Amino acid sequence: MGLFDKFKKPKEPPRQQRSGVMELIFCPAVSLEDIMGRMESALEVHSPGTGNRISIYQDDMHIDFTGFVADKETEDGKKTQEQLQGVWAYFRQVETEHIDIQRNLLYHLRQCQGMVSVNAVYDGPQNADKEGAISERMGVVTAALQGVLTWGMDALVDPAGKIILSKDGKSDLEYYMPSEVPVPADWAKDAPPEAVERRDKSVALLRDRHIYVTPWLPLLWERAEEPGRTLEEVCGRAAALLIVSLYSECRVGEHMSYEESREFVDPIIEGYGAEGFFSPDEKAYLDDPNSTEQTQIQYAWQYENLWVMEWALGLTDDLFWPTRICDVPESVRIMREYPSMEELTAAARLRPRKELLDQADLIYRLHWACVDARVMGMPAPQELEEGVVMERHRALFWLAGCDEMCGWDDVDLST
Repeated sequence: MGLFDKFKKPKEPPRQQRSGVMELIFCPAVSLEDIMGRMESALEVHSPGTGNRISIYQDDMHIDFTGFVADKETEDGKKTQEQLQGVWAYFRQVETEHIDIQRNLLYHLRQCQGMVSVNAVYDGPQNADKEGAISERMGVVTAALQGVLTWGMDALVDPAGKIILSKDGKSDLEYYMPSEVPVPADWAKDAPPEAVERRDKSVALLRDRHIYVTPWLPLLWERAEEPGRTLEEVCGRAAALLIVSLYSECRVGEHMSYEESREFVDPIIEGYGAEGFFSPDEKAYLDDPNSTEQTQIQYAWQYENLWVMEWALGLTDDLFWPTRICDVPESVRIMREYPSMEELTAAARLRPRKELLDQADLIYRLHWACVDARVMGMPAPQELEEGVVMERHRALFWLAGCDEMCGWDDVDLST
């Protein structure tokens, strides 16, 4: 060895290549204790102390699960909140044909208050078996947290690794429903059991149709055994709706004058003796020769309410799913078979109040789904027709005697 060789820097051993995975889990948990407890149970480990990290070691593989909760008090909490808001906004702007999946994914993200970062590394180049083992553990944790998982930051996936929605609008799923986040057991502790049963029945039916509604909507506290609307009241309301609808069709559909329109409906009013059946708003409308076209269109929608009255009176059994408007000629034909109150009340059989309350509860939750979708700038779920849903909300709440048997003009349509 020469002198020069003695001063040469010895070669360093080649650096070991490391590969890894970094993903995020978004979940509805509202406390760090809940997140950590669920992760410990899912991973079958015990993490002593009050930290927010669980580490898993297996051979040359190391996985860190670090939990965070959105809040305004800590720096981590603020960053978590920003991350949750950012992922919601990102997947809101994705263009996709899977609109119902996208809408329900946004509902899920909106209820998320927790986040888990997953940082996994292992020795050597990318290895499908090792990444499969990492994915399996991430899926177990995601399921335990009722969450959704990022995948390459290009998509959100479910616990099984199926793409819910990707940045290019693709999905592996036929449908997607947000996880169940039940309300506390004492949330409606004083409510009649039948009110809770109605809610549960409605929610189950809507989930079967892949329509999400928040579990926090109020209950309908009315009791089926209490007195409701009378047969005569409902028949009178049906007659009033028929007349208001026909008058509106004359004005806005046939472009008839006020005098011509009144000349058309006045004999029907007389036939039913209906002068006392109109609500104050309806009477003011019928007596106003200068009503606006918008008002006339609004009252033309009353055919939808008439159809519900005919269903409630047993004159039709077709309370169809509200994805279309009613059969207007058929609704008029039904009433023409009974052109007087005597004939109408003799033919009608008012449905039990329990059935009316069940339908009122269902339509209330459907209306929330329509309105909330509209607020997000999205179409109503499963091709629901929001105008039909809203009018049915009015009719069924009045029929079921909700809001202390309020008058027709005072039905609360808020959701």
